[in-house]
Amino acid sequence: MSTLTNLQAIDAYTSDQYISSQNHLRELWFMCHAQGFSYAIFDGYQKQVLSYHSFEVADFFIISPDTLRGLLNNIDVFLNDFKSVKIIFENPFYTLLPAALFEEEEAATYYQLKYELQDGMQLLNHRIPDFGAQIVYAVPQFMLNELLSKFTDSSIRERVKIFHHAQALLSSLYYQTAHLNKEVCYLNLGEKSFDVVMIKNSNLHFCNSYPYHNPEDVLYFVMHTYQSHQLKPEICECCFSGSNPQESKIKELVNTYIKNTHDVILSQIPASVQHSSTLFLLQHCV
Repeated sequence: MSTLTNLQAIDAYTSDQYISSQNHLRELWFMCHAQGFSYAIFDGYQKQVLSYHSFEVADFFIISPDTLRGLLNNIDVFLNDFKSVKIIFENPFYTLLPAALFEEEEAATYYQLKYELQDGMQLLNHRIPDFGAQIVYAVPQFMLNELLSKFTDSSIRERVKIFHHAQALLSSLYYQTAHLNKEVCYLNLGEKSFDVVMIKNSNLHFCNSYPYHNPEDVLYFVMHTYQSHQLKPEICECCFSGSNPQESKIKELVNTYIKNTHDVILSQIPASVQHSSTLFLLQHCV
């Protein structure tokens, strides 16, 4: 039997303009990550998020299919039909390669050069045309099946799209760097992991994600990236996005070694939402 006892609401926002009867004109965004899930309702005409809810679920990626089904069935908004649905998975287990070199039948080989493909995991891959890259990643197969079953039984069957968080991040950064003529390192902070992206002259040179427990972990990986790519800390700027409870300490520590640091806004979020979420990067995904 499914249970909701491990479900904890973290953040919520509802606009005064939100009317549920108009959801068939809007997009539903749904994000899965190891600590839980979140969803938002996006009005493409007004270009704004009308509703956002975030939930913590212990060990979300390894809960049972029955528990996941119970969670989805007990949230009324998922009973609505939407214009489209975007599902995004946030996890650090992915690999990127030039799209020109990608061969579909070799997807497992590319992935297993970095990670072990565990039982019960489903490989997915997407092209990132903005930077001419291909992403290969793994998600829990039961979770993918449950979500597709939930959202493709309706009239929007052909309008459900799957994304990886690195894909959404790079799509967002493309608009920031379209005319970039220098080297910039971007740090996108998440709750348990963070992304490092290095872009030079509008070209993607490096992208990876790392788990971390404290600000010192972040500094280690950032300085390793600078050294590996021969970036000069006194010249190459470092830009922060995302959010984390340790954010101020992370920035303070990084700033002692890298002098040119500042924040960037990659997506518009409701003012009352406490923390920026990878979910909002879906604004740039089509």
